[in-house]
Amino acid sequence: MLANTFKLFVFLFFFQEVSNVFAQEASTYVVVKEVKIIGNKTTKGSIVLREIPFSIYDTLQVASLSDELERVKNNLLNTSLFNFVTVDPVYFDDQNISIFITVEERWYWWPIPIFEIQESNFNTWWVEKDFDKANYGMFLSKQNFRGRKETLSFLFQDGYTEKLGVKYVVPYVNKRKTNGLNVMFSYSRNREISYATSNNVRDFYRSETEYVQKEIHSTIGYELRPKLYNKHNFNLDYSDLSVSDSVLNLNEDYLFKGETNMQYFSLNYSFKWDKRDVKNYPTVGSYFDFKLFKDGLGAFSALNSFYMTSHLKKFWQLSDNIYLASSIKTKFTVKESPYYLQSGFAFGNDLVRGYELYVINGENYGLTKLQLRYSLLKNKVFNVSAIRFEQFNKIPLNIYLGAYFDAGYADLKNKQQNNSLSNTALYGGGFSLDFVSYYDLVLRVEYSINRLNEKGLFLHFIAPI
Repeated sequence: MLANTFKLFVFLFFFQEVSNVFAQEASTYVVVKEVKIIGNKTTKGSIVLREIPFSIYDTLQVASLSDELERVKNNLLNTSLFNFVTVDPVYFDDQNISIFITVEERWYWWPIPIFEIQESNFNTWWVEKDFDKANYGMFLSKQNFRGRKETLSFLFQDGYTEKLGVKYVVPYVNKRKTNGLNVMFSYSRNREISYATSNNVRDFYRSETEYVQKEIHSTIGYELRPKLYNKHNFNLDYSDLSVSDSVLNLNEDYLFKGETNMQYFSLNYSFKWDKRDVKNYPTVGSYFDFKLFKDGLGAFSALNSFYMTSHLKKFWQLSDNIYLASSIKTKFTVKESPYYLQSGFAFGNDLVRGYELYVINGENYGLTKLQLRYSLLKNKVFNVSAIRFEQFNKIPLNIYLGAYFDAGYADLKNKQQNNSLSNTALYGGGFSLDFVSYYDLVLRVEYSINRLNEKGLFLHFIAPI
């Protein structure tokens, strides 16, 4: 009797332990039973669901649940459809949850006046403050058109570049939301253009009696997004560009083989892999892109230009308030381009900081950047009751203090124009104060010193890396 009782006790003990193990194992996973979307007055629910990296009835690990929900939040913010997003789990029981996604939509209708500087960057324009190099007009855009993340834009521009344009972007044309299309058409004309680069600055020619350059440009594009963070783009462009004889008298290589008119097709392909937390100013994550550009397609044009670029970015959070950002970008040219199609260090973020006042051309180049940031203000939201529109009266603000170092090299084969900064190692560094707010707004104030021992205070309006 005692032996049987002991055996029963052992069996019950073993059964309890096994049950505890299975219960503990079960509690490490949860099943997503539903997804609730709140606040999407315009945006279709399917557009929100497209950005979620899991589906209903998927099983998620409890240990990584907060990371999964943070990724959902960042994915939705990166659509540029919402100012604020919160993602919360609601537990039915230990194993089943509902995901509540609350969004605050942006303002999607933008009839905004244009005042745009036609220079390599704002700092170049600020030296002379030449308002003849400014564009003005009206940009009319309906973002999130039909609630499907589509964009319909019209451009009416006067000033340095007189321009009319229309663009329509449809990111999803199939049920699975993996295929998209875009079309664009524009006509522009200029009385002044940059016809060459010499002594590391652009040379300009202006005529008060004629338009020295006219261009018709159209694009049809196809986008393939088979996975959440991978994207392929194929664009077919057509350009019809004409310039006056005076331009060719100044630079016979401005267009292909000294012609005053250049009509050509271009075919471009790009692959992008993007796992950054917030794309307008990332603090953690990775990014990579690879692009191929072919200008001139055989029988359609004598132009035969081909080059490729690659760009790798990496972002780390080292502590609660300290971040590290880095990037490497390269360009390699197989077939050379006329001056009109050349590029190098000067525009956007394709520059070594400290050299903002120069244009450094090169058929091939390499550029690397490194920045250490300290968060002075993180995710602070200011409520401005004086602003009546709910899309604007909650203003988020992040402020970062940074130190940076850039280095680059641009390889220029044509050395006749005395561009001393090409074909030489470039480096610069300094300190920055970056302000980040809603609608992808970024303002950077940077104090830089370059290899020439030149110092300066510079302003930029995009993230540094």
